[in-house]
Amino acid sequence: MIPRVQHSILQGRVPGVSYRLFMYSTSYTRLRAQELAKSTKPFLAKGKSVKRCGDCQMGEFACMCAWRPAAESAVEFVLLMHRKELFKPTNTGRLIIDTFPGTRAYLWNRLEAPEELKALLNDPARQCYVVFPADDSGTTTRRVVQSLPATSKKITLILLDGTWKQCSRMVGLSRWLDGVPCLSLPETLVRSYTVRDSGKSDRFSTIEAAISCLLLAGEAEPAQTLQHYFSVFNQHYLATRGVCTPEPGESHDFLQGVLEARHSNAHSAA
Repeated sequence: MIPRVQHSILQGRVPGVSYRLFMYSTSYTRLRAQELAKSTKPFLAKGKSVKRCGDCQMGEFACMCAWRPAAESAVEFVLLMHRKELFKPTNTGRLIIDTFPGTRAYLWNRLEAPEELKALLNDPARQCYVVFPADDSGTTTRRVVQSLPATSKKITLILLDGTWKQCSRMVGLSRWLDGVPCLSLPETLVRSYTVRDSGKSDRFSTIEAAISCLLLAGEAEPAQTLQHYFSVFNQHYLATRGVCTPEPGESHDFLQGVLEARHSNAHSAA
């Protein structure tokens, strides 16, 4: 059996499991690096005096890389990101990409869809939806659904990643999104974001929207994994903000079990 994880920046690793704490690469990290390279001045987040982990963006004393899970789902997510959201340590869209490594991320453009996203939207083998509250979409012609249909097509959910004001503009100003039906989530699903609060009951953070989508699709297991990862994120971000070491809890234990199971399965397969 793999020994229990020690919860600290220096010891927070499962022995025998490889962690790429440096040069960690996802669609989010590549997009972020691309936009940082264009910047004429460095982005300074709140708490800029804190020395942060280059991957999870938490304080080094509150690094959460050791609990980065991986899950699978029949639902595919696509993140359409506002540029400003790329640089915020409070961004939760990146947690979805951590958990589902094949998740694509694109930078929003008002005039046209990124070429790869355009291909996804036009793929006859996919059923695409943009996830957004119908009342805030600014249009009466968009088809709105509140559940996901049984279909042989690949369910592809476009998550808008930005502040609520930014997301409203992204939907309202992007004529190329007009033909994509809207998935409007029930208000009674996930609500646990303690870092930023929109102040409206129907307004989810990006990761809450993803968890709710998974529950709608009957994907309880990956939803649970993502929920626990989100809980760890909240705890570690608050610890970073408070300049204190986070105390391990139930969600850390759950993710440790996920990591141990994955390691065990990989070892058996080998």
